[in-house]
Amino acid sequence: MTGSYAAPRITEFMASNVTRLADEEGDFSDWIEVHNPDNVTVTLAGFHLTDDAANLDKWTFPAVTLAPDELLVVFASGKNRDDPAARLHTNFRLSADGDYLALVAPDGTTVVSDFAPSYPAQIQNRSFGLAPLADDPVWSFFSTPTPGKPNKGGTRAGPTISVVDKNPTQPEVGPLTIAVVVRPTNEPVATVNLYYRKMFGKETMLPMKDSGIGGDAAGNDEVWTAVIPGAALAAGEMTRWRFVAADRDGTKTKEPAYRARLDSDQYFGTVAKDSGIRTSLSVLHWFTKDVSAAGSSRGSRGAVYYNGEFYDNILFTLHGQSSAGFPKKSYNIDFNRTQRFRWNANEPRVADIDLITNWADKSKVRHVLAYEVMRESGVAAHFAYTVRVQHNGGFFSTADLIEDADDTYLKRAGLNREGALYKVYSNRLNKDSGDNANNGVEKKTRRFEKNTDLQALINGLDLRGKPLVNYLYDNIDIPRCVNLLAANSVIRNIDMHRKNWYIYRDTGQSGEWAILPWDLDLSHGRTWNTQNTYFDNRLYTNGFVVSGTRIRLVSHMFANPAMRAMIMRRIRTLTDRFLQPPPVPGTPESELYYERRLNEQSQLIDPPAIVPSDAWLDFKKWGSWLQRGAKVRYTDTNKDVETMTEAIERWKTEYLPARRKYIYNTQIVGKGGQIPLPQTGGEPTMNYSPLVAYKSAAKVLVPTNGNLGTTWTGNPSFEPLDTTGWLSGPTGVGYDRATAYDSLIGVDVGHQMRNNTTVYIRIDFDVKDPALVDLLELRVKYDDGFVAYLNGEYLVSANSPASPKWNSSTRVAHGANPRAYIKFDVSDKKKNLRTGRNVLAIQGFKTVNSSDMLIVPELYAGRISAPSTLEPRIAFGAIEANPASGNQDEEFIQLLNPNSTAVDISDWRLTGGVEHIFAPGTVLEPNGALYVCPSVTAFRARNSSPKSGEGLFVQGGYRGHLSNFGESLVILDAAGATNNTTTLSGQASDAQRFLVVSELMYHPSGDNLAEYVELLNISSSDTLNLKEVRFTQGVEFNFTGSAIVSLSPGERVLIVRDLAAFETAYGANHPVAGAFTNGTALSNGGERLKLEDAKNGTIVEFTYDDQPPWPVEADQSGRSLVLIAPHTHPDPALSENWRVSLQPGGSLGGTDGAPFPSDPLGDANGNGEPDLIDYALGNDLGLSPIFPGFSWDEDVPAGEDALLFTVPISLAAEGVQIEFHFSTDLVEWQDGASHFELVSTEPLGDGRAVRTWRVKPPLHDQPQLYVRLRVVGQ
Repeated sequence: MTGSYAAPRITEFMASNVTRLADEEGDFSDWIEVHNPDNVTVTLAGFHLTDDAANLDKWTFPAVTLAPDELLVVFASGKNRDDPAARLHTNFRLSADGDYLALVAPDGTTVVSDFAPSYPAQIQNRSFGLAPLADDPVWSFFSTPTPGKPNKGGTRAGPTISVVDKNPTQPEVGPLTIAVVVRPTNEPVATVNLYYRKMFGKETMLPMKDSGIGGDAAGNDEVWTAVIPGAALAAGEMTRWRFVAADRDGTKTKEPAYRARLDSDQYFGTVAKDSGIRTSLSVLHWFTKDVSAAGSSRGSRGAVYYNGEFYDNILFTLHGQSSAGFPKKSYNIDFNRTQRFRWNANEPRVADIDLITNWADKSKVRHVLAYEVMRESGVAAHFAYTVRVQHNGGFFSTADLIEDADDTYLKRAGLNREGALYKVYSNRLNKDSGDNANNGVEKKTRRFEKNTDLQALINGLDLRGKPLVNYLYDNIDIPRCVNLLAANSVIRNIDMHRKNWYIYRDTGQSGEWAILPWDLDLSHGRTWNTQNTYFDNRLYTNGFVVSGTRIRLVSHMFANPAMRAMIMRRIRTLTDRFLQPPPVPGTPESELYYERRLNEQSQLIDPPAIVPSDAWLDFKKWGSWLQRGAKVRYTDTNKDVETMTEAIERWKTEYLPARRKYIYNTQIVGKGGQIPLPQTGGEPTMNYSPLVAYKSAAKVLVPTNGNLGTTWTGNPSFEPLDTTGWLSGPTGVGYDRATAYDSLIGVDVGHQMRNNTTVYIRIDFDVKDPALVDLLELRVKYDDGFVAYLNGEYLVSANSPASPKWNSSTRVAHGANPRAYIKFDVSDKKKNLRTGRNVLAIQGFKTVNSSDMLIVPELYAGRISAPSTLEPRIAFGAIEANPASGNQDEEFIQLLNPNSTAVDISDWRLTGGVEHIFAPGTVLEPNGALYVCPSVTAFRARNSSPKSGEGLFVQGGYRGHLSNFGESLVILDAAGATNNTTTLSGQASDAQRFLVVSELMYHPSGDNLAEYVELLNISSSDTLNLKEVRFTQGVEFNFTGSAIVSLSPGERVLIVRDLAAFETAYGANHPVAGAFTNGTALSNGGERLKLEDAKNGTIVEFTYDDQPPWPVEADQSGRSLVLIAPHTHPDPALSENWRVSLQPGGSLGGTDGAPFPSDPLGDANGNGEPDLIDYALGNDLGLSPIFPGFSWDEDVPAGEDALLFTVPISLAAEGVQIEFHFSTDLVEWQDGASHFELVSTEPLGDGRAVRTWRVKPPLHDQPQLYVRLRVVGQ
């Protein structure tokens, strides 16, 4: 480490800032303190900070100065801010594990102050630095950090320990060599000792050596070595070790530091290989002295070895409520802050994990498959997979390793890590039932705030009618909830009610709420009831198409006809994908999702090739259970005792066939259910239209005697019926002494029904052609019963007396759901329909002492359409490209579903002017609409319709914005086929038509301050008014009030980062309008730039980059990025439309094109080619010439043996056009434009590019071919 230089130097930093110093945004970012110990002021402009010895100029100071003895704090936050008038932030963060850190001089090579090769591992909320500030510094840890102030006190730092390999390759039984790098911090290293222990035995100390002998590879290389004897390693058992190093003054360093007894690792470790473990599963080695304590809320500490990594001093506690009484229990495993758990090499580490028992599931696969179906459906579900557990070196169990819920899970699952997540263990979000935000929930994230957001949700769900519908659409993530509920149906999950789910809010972004799944073992035929609890060995296959309705949000969604249609359509999509229709006999199991996955899981857990298998060992150790829960040994002969193989077979022979039969034979539209027919192909589609709708005109009579008999039921022999004296009004019919049915009642018969329990209802309707009716469906909300007639013929009844009379009543009450109809398929009665006038007659009943009664009927005719292999057409509706507010995020594209059935557009794409992939669960209701936009928050905040509070289905997040130039939009279905297109007409402003970003100097050499952006007016006649033209993203600048507020045809204007630095680098007298504002600067690594006009319209929006395929030569080489042929208005988002400037410094408000030759037909360089040819091909740039030529290439997508023709071009030769002419005999020459197809343009980085054309057939089949170039100058 260095730190004794005169000035400037790093004197203090913090690499594990949890609660000490917050930045201007309230974030506890790491920080670095720089001190000027000189007696003169120094400037830090151009100095660098870095955490990478191979990249010394990683972050550069702006023009800031330090007075004598002044201290400056720079946040190492990764936010990359260098406004000298504001807080400074580097573009990197510090590592608490120890890393390189340096202050580098402006030359980019001289290290002024550094920690090399690394500073020591850091301590949470403690800083590290010099104590005291003196020429002979002592590096110390400070429990009271002093950012920006002189350091005081401190604890002297011992040697720096860098562990060579914290997790060595799993060793065989035998001696184990351990090495560690130890370097001095303040004084030379004196001793290094290793302490090891086998399992839970006593520690043994070994002196480590750096002498080149006794196992040490080389002496005095700061690598210290010791050899743990073979006796300390045993197959399948753990061996642990730690290090203690001391310097000459006796100051010690421990590694692991073990600073928090309950939240840090005490040892490193490993587990010796055990050849007796034969498994196809991942193995989790678990070590703890007291397994019984681990099965309690108190818990037990121990260690885990998994996937080659050792985790020490971690906590095991009991998991679960109902499963706590199982002999094989579930456990929470909490990992230390110093070493989080890595369950997958490609996923982030997690703070805890759940090891869940599968003892109640004899097949051992339900949890894993249920979560898998959820995830593959697009639900943000937890990962779950089966592992083999070894405990203290012996077999323990098979169990399901399942991700716990926290902010890491949210990010991994594609959700907002800053979102609010609540685990629900006793709450239905039902205010009427006494639920509130503080009871029955556990907040998993954002614990720093109260649960007011959840209370607002509960309050919102307590609304009624239209306000409720508006609330749902404005506050609920409809697609995510639709998707979850549909997947819940597929897996037949019975266990989502008052508990076993999460409620999540996309806090700070959309603000929408969604339900997320948890605890899915009671799925796929399993149940829980008070008689048998978990232990019912029967497999249940009916019901639970609709599930979770005890949760108020779910109940509201199913009660809303539009949302119910969405859910049912998504159920159909996912059911067809996973459950699949009953297969044709002989269908291979590999073609059936569930059968295939059952076989694959069996092969993992219970493979025939491994005897005994993990499944058998688990069965033998933990036994089984009988009906109602009696625990028995694996040898019990009761039929309820099943091996995994037998339980899997029951899936295949009992559950799956019966569930398929139930769904596809009873739950599909036309077969008594509500799951729609397939969206495409397979089966016909059904479209319904109302014959009798809600609020249809009705005649109503409460009879006082039986004189009418059945004449009132619509029998044609008695029509037209004299209804004099009958009540008239719209349906429904009934009364309610409370208020639940009030909004549904059009004809109130409360007074009349004081003396009778029956009411007659007649509704006339017309049918043009009964032959066109394929299906007939009666939908009724009823309380308590009814019998219906069609033209005098019995139609259907529910809760009706066997032989109804004029004064009949029902014996059993039946309450109506005010928000949902009960549907009756009466297609077998369609023959009773008549051309012209028809009568639907209904006799309604109530119980004798009922306080309410209701009949709300609807009659629908269905038409069956032939199967189609095409997706239903989705139409474009209203499109707003220019919101009145000027906020482009308020723009929208309306999509319309003109079909009478819901359409699932999950994973479809909207492309063209914008890019969007529709979220899983995106379903358009029949004849419904979806508004797609960049931001749902901005859309809902619109001042004019469409906006929030209107019950609109909205989905945000599309990339880009609609252009005023006019563009095409395309809807692509999930297979990539075009579903529909539309074209927007252009309404561009002058600035949008003629103003282009023509040059970028984003990373100049030196201190970066000489950045600039050039704009060009490409019009040949119009002067552009630049007032209110402004950059709003990347850099900030408004031309209003600047030095240049108008731009004549062909003129250019510059805006710069720092005017003084710009003029120092490039001189004065350039067309500079002004400097970037608010401390903004162009990113050296590329970023998005956005330029807007006076009406807030987007002029240009694109992202540049410093990585290929963008020209990397513009990255700190002193050259700029130049737009090629700007007068053609090329797309700036495409890298091929940019090149590096011909000259260092760029064009600076002038053209950067190569000068057109003064004598085009001359030969100034004497190469035998006219200067015009050299100009076009780039041979006048002083570079080695590249010649046109033919080649064969089998890899070109055009096909085999593609004949290619390559030609070099000068990217700066914008005033020429290259033409091809060809001949097969050198006599006749033809224009080749239609015979050559451009394949690629490859920039060479030197001002030239190579363009490759494919010679199209039949020309490429000619035995000989000649091509000549023709260059035409403008």
